[in-house]
Amino acid sequence: MAKKEKEQPATITFEGQEYIIDDMSDTQKELAAQVINNQNHVNDLKNKLGTNMFINEQLATSEKVFAERLDESRAQFRAVLNSEDEEKAAA
Repeated sequence: MAKKEKEQPATITFEGQEYIIDDMSDTQKELAAQVINNQNHVNDLKNKLGTNMFINEQLATSEKVFAERLDESRAQFRAVLNSEDEEKAAA
């Protein structure tokens, strides 16, 4: 029969020191929860910033391609309009 592993107490590592949560006062537990919560928010925001920088790069590159296509289509449209105007003037 397999040996049951003894459950380890919940801990928090803060500034290199490990603390057992059950040994903390209520105030310490509340503050530890705030630290954990705020750290999770900071980590999440860093991930989102990285993702958004990547998306920004994709969007900027796409915008450049479409702006180039816009310039080309305007030039083509301008050329067609000018040639038709010249044909009307010659007639």
